[in-house]
Amino acid sequence: MNAPGQSLDDLRREIDRIDDSMHDLVMRRAELAERVRRAKGDGPSFRPAREAQLLRRLLGRHQGSLPIGVVARIWREMVVATLRLQENFTIAVAARADQPGLWDLARDHYGSTGAMHELATGAQVVRAVAEGEALIGVLPMPREDDVDPWWPALTAAAGGKGQPHVIARLPFVAAGNARGERPEALAIARLKPEASGEDRSLLVIETTSQISRARLVDVLRQAGLDPGLHVSAALQGDADARLSLVEVGRFVADNDAVLKALGEAAPSVIEGGAIARTVVIGAYAVPIALT
Repeated sequence: MNAPGQSLDDLRREIDRIDDSMHDLVMRRAELAERVRRAKGDGPSFRPAREAQLLRRLLGRHQGSLPIGVVARIWREMVVATLRLQENFTIAVAARADQPGLWDLARDHYGSTGAMHELATGAQVVRAVAEGEALIGVLPMPREDDVDPWWPALTAAAGGKGQPHVIARLPFVAAGNARGERPEALAIARLKPEASGEDRSLLVIETTSQISRARLVDVLRQAGLDPGLHVSAALQGDADARLSLVEVGRFVADNDAVLKALGEAAPSVIEGGAIARTVVIGAYAVPIALT
C-alpha cells in the first residue's frame, strides 16, 4: 500500500533517486579500492577470507523480501569487478565431462565478465596457477574414485615459491539456476589462506604403509581434529606409501601446534607404519547455507 499522499509517479521518482545514490556509492567504492591498491603497493588485493566475512556480515543484517541469494550475487559481482581494477583476474577451470557445471560455479562466484578459460585436466589448472598464468583455478571436489587426482600436485609443491593453496569452496552462497545437477568445487590460488572465523582446512597426510582409514581417523581425533572428507591416492614412486586428503573442521596454519600433536599421536595408534609428513594444502570459509 502506498504511503498517504504518494502517487505512483512519486514512488518511481524515489526509486530513481535511490538508484542514483547507489550508483554514486558504487563509484565511490571503486575509487576507495584503487586507493587501497596504491597504499598496499605490491601486496595481494585478493583476500578470500575477507570477502567471506563481508558476505556473512551483509547477509546477517539483511531484511525484507529481496532474496538473500540476490544480495550475495550483487556483492560478488561488485567485489570481483573492483579486484579486476587492481590485478589480472584470470580464472582457469578444469574441463570435466561428468561435471559440466564447474564453469557455471566459477562464473557465478568470480563474476560474469571476467577472463575465464577451460583446461583439459586438473593438473593443467594447478600448473597454470603455479606459473602465474591464472590467478585462480577452479577444480572438482576430490573423490575416492578419481583416476587422476589433482590434489597430490599441491603436496608436491609444498614449501615452494608460489605454491598454490585451496582458498575457497564453491558455491559459497547459492547454487544459482544452472541447468542440470550443480557440482561442488574447490578454488586454488597462490595465496596463504587466512582465517575467516568459520573455516575448514585440508591436510594431506603421507603415511609409510597401508594404514586403515579408521586408524588414521583415530589419530586425527587424538590430535584434536574433527575429520570430514577423506580420500586417498597412491604416492608415485613408492608402492608402500599413501597420501590421504582429509578435511578438518577448523583453520590450521602451516605452523599450527596441532600438526606436532598429530605426529605425536600417531605411534600409539598406527602399528607397522608411521606418518611421514603432514602438509596443509589450504583452507576455506565454510559456505553459507540458505534456509
